Amino acid sequence: MKRILILLAAACCVCVASAQKIKENKYDKFTKAHIINTSYEKVVSDKSVLGSAGGRLMKNVWVAFKGIDGTPFLCVKWCANEILSVAQGAELVLIDGEGETHTFKNIKTTVSGKGEGTVGAYGSALYGLNLFYTGDFSVFEGGRVFTDIRLYTSDGYIDFTISDKKKDMFSKLYTLFDAEMKK
Repeated sequence: MKRILILLAAACCVCVASAQKIKENKYDKFTKAHIINTSYEKVVSDKSVLGSAGGRLMKNVWVAFKGIDGTPFLCVKWCANEILSVAQGAELVLIDGEGETHTFKNIKTTVSGKGEGTVGAYGSALYGLNLFYTGDFSVFEGGRVFTDIRLYTSDGYIDFTISDKKKDMFSKLYTLFDAEMKK
């Protein structure tokens, strides 16, 4: 009986921890800017057995949405385990379930740093990128699913396949974010 209760409690914690939510909705007391942030949700998981010990490029990607005074941003954290840079204006391209491409632009030049590409403690000693993109956010409306991401770096581009369970994550997060922005 005790084991069943422990398992149920653990399952509830996992369900609560993985739910999309608004992490912050406040007015900055210094700038008076209205700031809204969603939780970061993992959309790409590196399945390598070696993980970071393999000393090669990793593919762990988290996404979130951020709003500052009504201006939306697509936030991307990429735990790459390499020193990389992404130029201002570099593209992030999403492919939806219909095969259509949707392009977003990086707002500033970014160089990878330790812990920048992760959420939480796991990977905090690895190099990663914390990126912010602008573009046409209406593509996230209507429950659209996304299958792939192409992220351009200063060295070329990297393609990511979004896991089947996470293909609707962009739309779910954006629906939550957009409702909060409209309040």
